[in-house]
Amino acid sequence: MQQGVEVDVITTNFGIKPADQPTALNQASLRNGVRVWYFQHDRDSKRAYSRELLKQLPQVICGADLLHLSAIWQPLGPRIQKIAAQQNIKVFHSIRGALSPFSFQQRPWLKWPYYWGVERYWLNHCAALHVTGIQEKNEIERLHLTSPSHLLPNPINLTDSYCNLEARRLTRRGLEVDEKTPLLLICGRQHYKKGLDRLPRLLQTMKDMRWKLLLIGTDEDGSGAALKAKLHEVNLSHRIIDKPTIAAKDLSSFYNASDLLLLPSRHENFGNVVIEALACGCQVLISPQTGVSEDLQMHAPRSYGATLPLDSDHWVMWMRQWMQRWLSDNPWSSRETLARWTGENYSQEAVAQRAIQLYHTILEQK
Repeated sequence: MQQGVEVDVITTNFGIKPADQPTALNQASLRNGVRVWYFQHDRDSKRAYSRELLKQLPQVICGADLLHLSAIWQPLGPRIQKIAAQQNIKVFHSIRGALSPFSFQQRPWLKWPYYWGVERYWLNHCAALHVTGIQEKNEIERLHLTSPSHLLPNPINLTDSYCNLEARRLTRRGLEVDEKTPLLLICGRQHYKKGLDRLPRLLQTMKDMRWKLLLIGTDEDGSGAALKAKLHEVNLSHRIIDKPTIAAKDLSSFYNASDLLLLPSRHENFGNVVIEALACGCQVLISPQTGVSEDLQMHAPRSYGATLPLDSDHWVMWMRQWMQRWLSDNPWSSRETLARWTGENYSQEAVAQRAIQLYHTILEQK
């Protein structure tokens, strides 16, 4: 309401851990000043489906101007859009990578028929489609949907993310990394999709240079274990600092301590971890398949790092040059410039302002 916008959040309790289950179901409750509706999901469904949500939805959204939805491939999606259409409420649908080539490669025998039979119709009847980056915009253009698309990046909570020289010193001391050693970072879930299998050869070719690798996150499919095993085979185990998943509020110290985030992902719809790292002045080396990559190439300060094809030779050449520059000149001022730019473009406050302007634009469309 501070910005003249009244927001209701409508969702289910599907997938919420027992300890975190909302106390009030099928009714509105206030969370941080926002009215949130948690509806009981149907226990006989393996998806986020709720008959109670569909029953109450016409009354809950009555009088709304715009429905910002994210429900592609979800059984609730078409039903929700139909109810919105019956009340002449415009729908702004977030794609969230659901229409990427990588997504269609997962169970294509189910997705393509469902897309042509159900999803495409409702996507073409949206007032607009929400994409978080240029990559995602390009991905949906190949499908020739008739609804216009608008770019709005993910809003990232950067309240605790900023350059902190003292945090850098203390954290590196705790990790036993001296100031003359570049600290590489892999942060987030460890999965085949993240392309970690591309890194052992890269790191092996830099065996003659000083560096350490900080590995933070949960191994979901053995990708993290495979990376560590490969590095062990070439006697690089002593270069690895392995940490479990760390709470978001505590990550800032590790981003500050690190010098280069590595993300050779096969597909990343946006890449929140990239923005979090940049907000602390940590440079990034990412694949073009990372959603935010084109935006960074077009608009970020040159010191952001690099976006390189998933070709180990390109990465090896760039990394060796980067390390040589780092060892000769690693000014703190460039980190602060990078962090400031990131906050001005990707913080929750900055994106919220852009979202309000975009909502007005959509509502003014005939």
